[in-house]
Amino acid sequence: MAAPSASRRKAGPRQQPVSVERIEAAAIELFGEKTYPVVGMRDISDAVGILPGSLYVHIRKKEDILLRIVERGIENYLEAIEAAVKPGTSGPDRMRRAIVAHMCVLAGTLQQTRVTFHQWTYLSPPQQERVVELRGRYEEIFTRILRTGIRKKEFRRVKHPRIAVLAIIGMLNSATEWYSPDGELSPEAVGHLLADSALGGLVRQPAA
Repeated sequence: MAAPSASRRKAGPRQQPVSVERIEAAAIELFGEKTYPVVGMRDISDAVGILPGSLYVHIRKKEDILLRIVERGIENYLEAIEAAVKPGTSGPDRMRRAIVAHMCVLAGTLQQTRVTFHQWTYLSPPQQERVVELRGRYEEIFTRILRTGIRKKEFRRVKHPRIAVLAIIGMLNSATEWYSPDGELSPEAVGHLLADSALGGLVRQPAA
């Protein structure tokens, strides 16, 4: 039997083909480590393992990568929370489900979420408008849950519902700074603890 050729003997593991998904994953790592303004297209192409010119076959400009990361980052939350918030259940249950769903998404996309929440302001004004619209849809989910619950007398009648919603969202957004997937609590457990805190100030107490 003939000996294997030198090229065959030296062949290593086959590299994955370049795709927008691979470029996006590399950009998330780089933006998370260095921030968007510091990272250049050459940095991204080096991380993917292609020449800078080849990167433009997949991505037109660096801002397109950030926009894709941010849009997909918010859409991950929209899809998960909308699926978790089942119609026909009580307001407190829907709010709890929304909060737990948020934490489950965060656990699986922590680095992307950090880029999404903290670096979207590097986008140009027209692109920021697209992000603001998505953020508005996210806020509207919680607003709808709260207002419906108030109308059904499941939540107490807070004076400023939007401030209450922003307080919940602020609590969830701050989790990007302290949450660790390696912690002793599961994302579901953390979500329930956060829900306990949020609902403690909203749920109507039975009359004495």
